[in-house]
Amino acid sequence: MLAIVCDWRLRRMIRANLEAMGLAVREAVSGGHGLRVLREARPDLVLLDLETPDMEAEQLLTSLSAYYSEDPVPIVTISSEPASRGLSQHSSVSGSLRKPFAASALLREVGRALEQ
Repeated sequence: MLAIVCDWRLRRMIRANLEAMGLAVREAVSGGHGLRVLREARPDLVLLDLETPDMEAEQLLTSLSAYYSEDPVPIVTISSEPASRGLSQHSSVSGSLRKPFAASALLREVGRALEQ
């Protein structure tokens, strides 16, 4: 299962592409909602928009890392700006996508993160 935390337009595009590959997807509308969703079932990968409306990206990354400290979940960040050095080097971050991105870039990054 892959979890997506980002705005609805982007979630819809991501979901359509990932489900076309046969992947199960769970969505979250905000950082807080994402944490609740991720505690219900461990995902294989998280796609995280660093511009979530209700929570700082670093706080969200730290919470996810702490919750899955025994068995880390790879995270692919999504942002319209380059990730800060601290965020891009966070231990759970396995890749990143810069908005806007093509479906081929999404699929390539997801494939790479799942292989790690």
